[in-house]
Parts: sequence; structure tokens; C-alpha cells
Amino acid sequence: MIIIYFIHTMSNIFSTPLRFEPIFKEKIWGGSALREKLNKSAPAGRPIGESWEVSGWGDSQTVVSSGEYIGLTLGELFALCPDDLIGSAADAGKNGFPLLFKFIDAHENLSIQVHPNSEQARARGWGEHGKTEAWYVVDAVPDATIAIGFNRKAVTREEAAEAAAVGCFESLLNFVPAKRGDTFFIPSGTVHAIMGGVLIYEVQEESNTTLRLYDWNRRCPAGNLRELHIAEALDIINFNEERPLKPEPIIIDKNETFAYETLCDNTKFSLSRYTFLKSGEAYLKTINGFRVISITAGLMEVHANGRRVQLGMGQTVLIPSGLENVMIEGVAESEALITTK
Repeated sequence: MIIIYFIHTMSNIFSTPLRFEPIFKEKIWGGSALREKLNKSAPAGRPIGESWEVSGWGDSQTVVSSGEYIGLTLGELFALCPDDLIGSAADAGKNGFPLLFKFIDAHENLSIQVHPNSEQARARGWGEHGKTEAWYVVDAVPDATIAIGFNRKAVTREEAAEAAAVGCFESLLNFVPAKRGDTFFIPSGTVHAIMGGVLIYEVQEESNTTLRLYDWNRRCPAGNLRELHIAEALDIINFNEERPLKPEPIIIDKNETFAYETLCDNTKFSLSRYTFLKSGEAYLKTINGFRVISITAGLMEVHANGRRVQLGMGQTVLIPSGLENVMIEGVAESEALITTK
């Protein structure tokens, strides 16, 4: 079990950690892993592909599930006091909460797709934010893969257009093994696909714009081929991406009790991991900003101002900016992912 203690030292309208009801999204490629592996209360017998844990996007805003602000959406919390909720990230998130958090069950292959950056999104009327994201592999079948980027340098727009037109875009992609504990970085403009048999934790910018290049000739329930967006996607692809797309963990602190590692650090967010090697505790550095903590192994309790929130595998909590001096106490093999901006 992981126990997280918070000592509130500033005047702030958000005095406790915030829990939300997840939003379940039925997807043609979804399965039952969210129920079976993360103990989610997702509808049985339906292909549930996503659990949106913390979201302020459009009409899919997560709602506070307990406490003083029960029933309010994330957007309504943000409107009460952006600075108190997200701290120094308030400028970047001036139009709303800046990030979105999901668990994704890829029972079958997702489409080969790409997302715009913020400038492209605004220019085309797709919203304020682009979509840079990171994936953490929570579980994967043997020999699972993901597709990320091209399999060679100097792929041209013309080659990509021809491959998309004849339905063989996968021949251009870089397929890499995916196993539990792997992290992948997907900047806007990078072609990618989660392949079947992978359970993902995703951190992304607050956007829902996806441009499909190929969808395995899959048909929707009505019998029609799913819509593609080839022309728009070709405009969005970054054909010169050179950043490492599978970053290696960077150890920040390690002792006999825990390992603290940065998994993915970029201009949009920073994703880190605490892994307890044996029972013990760790103090987190105070920051002027929010934290989102998700449990990917073990159990957790969150204590703040005399209140306690219990969390299990696959559950998430938002820590407002005003809650400081965080201490984590965990048992062996407990694991928490922590995102800041």
C-alpha cells in the first residue's frame, strides 16, 4: 500500500486532493481489460477502449466524485480559481485545464494516426491545443508492439501519400516491442498506432483531434469503412522528427527503499515514476503547480488536512497546486506515476 500525506501550508480554496468519476469510451478496438485488469466499473459486454481519468475537454469533463466539490466538473473547478488549481501552469492553461489523462485498452489495433500541434490546431479550427502525448505500458501480451514514427529517414510526403492511397501505410512504420514499464513519447506530427494486446496509461495535451491515415480496412457497426483523413494528415506529419521516441528512464533518486525516475520530460508535461523496492517513505519536492498521480501497481492512501482518500490499481487523483510537502509511504512493488506541468 502507498500512503501519501499532504500538509496544507497556503491559503487555497482547494484544500484536499480531488477524485473524479472516470468516463468510459466505447471503441471499435476496445475490450474488457479496464474491468478485468484495473477493476474499473466499465459496462460489461461492450468494447470499452478508454477510461478518461482527469479531463476538462468539451462535453467529456470528469466530475468530482466526493468531498466539498462533489458534482462539479473539472472545468467548473478551473473557473473557480485557475491559480489555486494548477499554479504556475495557469498561463499555459488559460483556456482550461491543460492536460488529459486516460487508460487505453487496445484489444485490437488502433488506427495509424497523427495529431496536430497547437498552431496547426488553431489555424484549422480544431481547438486551442495540439496533441503531444506519452504512453506508459501498464500491461502487454507477449510479443506486443506499438508503431511509432517511420522505419527509415527521409520518408517523403509523396511516399506517404502513395502508401496511404493504396492502403499499405504500415510498411513505412517503425514497429517496436512494448512491454510493461516501457515509456513512449509521441510529439504532435509523429505517426503512430497502439497495436492489439497493450494496456496503456496516456498523458496528453487537452485535445481530441485525431487524423487517421489507415484503419486496417475496418468497418464500423453500420458496415461502412471508417473515415480517413489522409489529406489533412499529410499536412500535419513531421517528416523530420529526430527526438528520441522511446526515452530511457533517468534516475533522479534511488536508495534501498525506492527509485524515483523521470520517464518523459518535455515542454508540455513531465512524467515520473516512484517504485518502492521495500516498505518505506519518500518526500516529494514542493512545486508551484498541480500533480496528477495514478497508481499502476499496488494500493494508495492520500491524506490531506485530516482527510483520507484511498486509491487502488488504475485509480487517479488530482493534487491542486496549494497542497504542498507531499510524503509517499509505500510497500514493496507499489508504483505511482506522477505528472506535472
